[in-house]
Amino acid sequence: MEIGLLTDHFITDFRLKTLNPILKDDNFLIRVALIDDRPKKSLLQRLKNNIKRGRGGYIFIMAFKNLFAEKEKGIKTKEFCSKNKIAIIETKKPYSIDTIEILRKYNLDLLILVGGYGIIKEPLLKITPKGVLSYHHGNMRKYRGMPPAFWELYNNENEMGVTVQILSAGLDNGIPIEEMSIDILKNDSVKKLQSRALEKSENMLYRALQKLQNNDYKSRKIEEFGKIYTLPNLRQWILLNIRLSMRR
Repeated sequence: MEIGLLTDHFITDFRLKTLNPILKDDNFLIRVALIDDRPKKSLLQRLKNNIKRGRGGYIFIMAFKNLFAEKEKGIKTKEFCSKNKIAIIETKKPYSIDTIEILRKYNLDLLILVGGYGIIKEPLLKITPKGVLSYHHGNMRKYRGMPPAFWELYNNENEMGVTVQILSAGLDNGIPIEEMSIDILKNDSVKKLQSRALEKSENMLYRALQKLQNNDYKSRKIEEFGKIYTLPNLRQWILLNIRLSMRR
């Protein structure tokens, strides 16, 4: 199976771990990375946008926390591609006719969303026979959107889902290929649950590819999708932290 990556300029440590077993398997060949080079919104622009939506307090707290957080581990995409002999297409217009035609010439079987892009749209969704494969850290029957782990804890769930899906138009309403559930523990914080979900789901992408490689495999669509969640407001963040401290 010949594969292309949809990514930005940095591949996180988690994403590297999901790609490593694919690189080691001769049944799969990552041929090209399409790098989303569109300018990103600044922190100030994102803060203003979320203030308008009533979520400025939460964004401010997260931004403050990030000042003291460890730098995210990973590798620059170009370095990763050079090391693994993967071609690069760098573009500010990922949906333009020229970009699509260049990508089409690789005759790929499937694309994997690694980073960047936001919600994937046509024609990228259907440019390959097997579509675009992507993680969603949530159970799409109940939790679509973000942030992962927050709303499961907020709603006092006993478990959190993780899904590897073939993307469809819209947000987290694709076809699940690989799914798993992770128990929520009494002492879990959002960060702890997110970290455990990442660690336990590292091999899900590889298992999903193995399924899709089998011509006899038939995927099953979800009959009813869950609610779309967005970033919480400050009141919801405070309430969750009070609940979590009482649980411990």
